[in-house]
Amino acid sequence: MEYEESDPAIFKACLDDPQKLMQVDSRVLRKVKEEFGVKRFVGFGGFRNVRNVYNWNGVILEVDEAKFEFGEMYEVECETSEPERVKKMIEEFFTENGIEYSYSVMSKFAVFRAGELPLS
Repeated sequence: MEYEESDPAIFKACLDDPQKLMQVDSRVLRKVKEEFGVKRFVGFGGFRNVRNVYNWNGVILEVDEAKFEFGEMYEVECETSEPERVKKMIEEFFTENGIEYSYSVMSKFAVFRAGELPLS
C-alpha cells in the first residue's frame, strides 16, 4: 500500500466536484490514472475513519473507529514479532470487559461498498 503526505484541504475541495482530482498533483493519483486508464472520477459517498495509537501492556495498538451511514465498527491492529501472544492478550482483555469481537473478514472500504456491517 502506498502513502503520501497530502494537504487535506485539497481533497476536501474535491468532495463537491470529484473531477478536480484530475488536476491534483499526487504520485498516487498519477499512478492510478496511468495504470488503470482513469479518465474521470465520480463520488459515491464515504466513511470517516479515526485512528488512535496506544501503548498498552508493552505493545503499540492502533485502534480505528470507522463511522458509516449504516453504523460504526472498530478495528484493533498491532504490528509485533509475537502475534499469538498479543492476540491472546487482546482476546483476554475483550472477554474480561464484556466486549464482543470478531476477526476482520473484509476491509473498511469493502464494508462501505457493501452498505452494511459484517455479521459477527
